[in-house]
Amino acid sequence: MAKKYTNVYQDKNENYFFQVYLGTDPVTGKKISKKGRTDKTGKPFETAKEAYDEMLRVKVEFNTKHSYDNYSITFEQFMNEIYLKAYRQKVQFATYQTALTQHNMFIERFRNRKLREITTRDCEMFRLFIVDKFSENYARSVWSRFKACMGYAERLGYISEYPCKNLDNPRGKHPETKFWTYDDFQKVMKTFDLSDYEGLQRFTMVWLYYMTGCRVSEGFSLKWSDINFKEKILHVHSTLEKDENGIWYSKQQTKTAAGMRFIELDDITLQILKQWREVQVQSSSDDYIISRFGEPIHKSTLSRVIKRHAQIAEVPVITGKGLRHSHASYLINVLRKNTLYVSYRLGHADKSTTLNTYSHWYHHQDESISDEITRNIKKAGLDLVSANNSAKEQK
Repeated sequence: MAKKYTNVYQDKNENYFFQVYLGTDPVTGKKISKKGRTDKTGKPFETAKEAYDEMLRVKVEFNTKHSYDNYSITFEQFMNEIYLKAYRQKVQFATYQTALTQHNMFIERFRNRKLREITTRDCEMFRLFIVDKFSENYARSVWSRFKACMGYAERLGYISEYPCKNLDNPRGKHPETKFWTYDDFQKVMKTFDLSDYEGLQRFTMVWLYYMTGCRVSEGFSLKWSDINFKEKILHVHSTLEKDENGIWYSKQQTKTAAGMRFIELDDITLQILKQWREVQVQSSSDDYIISRFGEPIHKSTLSRVIKRHAQIAEVPVITGKGLRHSHASYLINVLRKNTLYVSYRLGHADKSTTLNTYSHWYHHQDESISDEITRNIKKAGLDLVSANNSAKEQK
């Protein structure tokens, strides 16, 4: 770099040139830079000062043109022409589709407002609106996405200041997920008619989720080739998603890398799966396990089946995610499995996730285990202190 002149350099032949960062392309997100060895007339630089002056001229010209071109851009234009295009490239299609409802809400709220005219007060009024209208957790989600939009506008230079700065986030709390105890599960499974084709299919679906703890999208993506009946192993390695044309497909990816896992299957579960496969229409290796006639079942079907049979059995109505929590409860409270085992079986990225989610069950388990330890010690004849005290009392 030439002394005293920022962004001015000399090459190996001691010729002067400048190279300056000008900003970010609003569509591609790539950095824009300009390099030059001559002034606007084509004359090579003879001094560092000449290169520096030309660099300043180029920078001012770019900033003036850039500011003028985007001076009147509306919020709707920014969202449709810039932000949503960039967001689509960053996230999976399913995430993009899920978030679109919220993004359209933002557009509806600020549609024709000039982006640069959206104030901190406007943002606060919107925050108060969503807090009043939605649940705490959903409002927090909406606000987080809105802030991401405005933050992106600031980074690209469409607005000079971030209007959401210093505004509070909506309060949120970890949602409580209802689950079935093992007794609840037994009651529900007795409500299915196993002599009926669809009854057996629904029975198998609920049983598989309860006994494996798969995420909803993981379970619907399972194919018969994912089960090794000889080794009693289920391979979880994909999720069921919709493409841009609305067609379901198995995406070879799970929520986290830890979601790629092998799950042990018990003999009863294997027997139920074999029984279902014998009568299932289209049950080749490449067909979905949870399907009626070869096509994947819509995710909402699981919720409807759970609700109907929970009401019949008079147990809590839960969700597909609730079945996953039910499996965790079964592992911890019934089978007494440790954190590491539960973490791997559920596909958690870290065992701290398991502890944070199910710590209350482990606390309850510790109380029960203390009784088991007492009985075990007495059975082994190791309660020497108690025996000694008892002998003294008899004397």
